[in-house]
Amino acid sequence: MHHTFQINTSQLGSSFVESVKSIFGNKEIKIVIEEVEISRQDINQAEINRFLTHRKTHPAITISDQGDFNDFVQDLNC
Repeated sequence: MHHTFQINTSQLGSSFVESVKSIFGNKEIKIVIEEVEISRQDINQAEINRFLTHRKTHPAITISDQGDFNDFVQDLNC
């Protein structure tokens, strides 16, 4: 059996080890670690994903030019 994991070292922890154990059980395994270069395309995709996630949680609003802007700001701060 062969599995490839790509993970940032800041995310490594006991849960990663436990997931490897659950996949392979009580067997002898070999772990090979190599540094991964991130392409500009991957970075752009990550930025797009971050933007889309932000848009889902923070939808656009329209400010009416008929209202007082200070009232709008006060409503946001409440």
